[in-house]
Amino acid sequence: MKTQNENFATAIGALAAMSTFIEIATAPKPGLVDSYGNGAHSDMDWALFMVSASALAPYWPQQILDGMICGETGRFADLFGKLRARGIKMEQAMLSATGGINTHKGLIFALSLLAGAAGVCLNDGDCAPEEIRKKSSEIAYPFMEEDFERIKTRGARRGRRGGQVTHGEKIFLKHGIGGIRSEAMKAFPSLGPSLEAYEKALGAGARANDAALLALLTLMTICEDTNVIHRAGIKFWRGEYLKRVKETLKNFDPLEADYGPLFRLDDFLVRNNASPGGAADLLSCTLFLYRSKIPENVTPNEPPFTRRPSGL
Repeated sequence: MKTQNENFATAIGALAAMSTFIEIATAPKPGLVDSYGNGAHSDMDWALFMVSASALAPYWPQQILDGMICGETGRFADLFGKLRARGIKMEQAMLSATGGINTHKGLIFALSLLAGAAGVCLNDGDCAPEEIRKKSSEIAYPFMEEDFERIKTRGARRGRRGGQVTHGEKIFLKHGIGGIRSEAMKAFPSLGPSLEAYEKALGAGARANDAALLALLTLMTICEDTNVIHRAGIKFWRGEYLKRVKETLKNFDPLEADYGPLFRLDDFLVRNNASPGGAADLLSCTLFLYRSKIPENVTPNEPPFTRRPSGL
């Protein structure tokens, strides 16, 4: 029989899994894979993302549970090690399911941190989104500092001796942009505006799909999306990309559900081979924070989703 902690972890882990599926189902997402098409990608489609999310789903409850256990002791160093080790297993499961295609690597890192932080916050009795974000920074900060120092050292060494540097490492070394690692160090600052946009749209009567699209556009205007930078270049990201995204955000009304501005932005991004994958990962995180803050979504003494969860 499951313990109360395990029931909590199962319920909130299911919310994490649900958030990944809802992000995939949200459409139309400019430059991204969705049910309308493959966006700027030629090696993946909507079905592959569903397969990937299914492979990851069983792991989220354990990330929550480790947060609850380590939260009782306050040993965040132990917790980060556990989250990272399981994250590696999740990457392996993803690659096995997708035939070696990276569909969710950035999401595994970001959502695992937030899941672990949510577990810690359960012990404190406060699962407000801002507390989860704050705790995730406390967990990640010293290790992200080490990562950045290691990248600098390794990058200099490889520069002298040759050898492969990852796309994210190249961007950090050349431009000082840390992407999702920087988000984690700073308590995921992009999630504040995106969650606010999502909730405001829902409160005004928008469908959940269209509120999520508004949140995605909000994220695209503010997050350091190293996926866009890698595929289309720093000049494009800082210039025409942000200009077009901001125009689309201004013109898209989630209450009217007129997707014309989104399709036009999609055409532009596809022509420039630009896919805002970092923003998509953060959209899943936004959806997780929204659902984890609704108390009736979590029932510690019964299986999750014996009734319809709130906030869908």
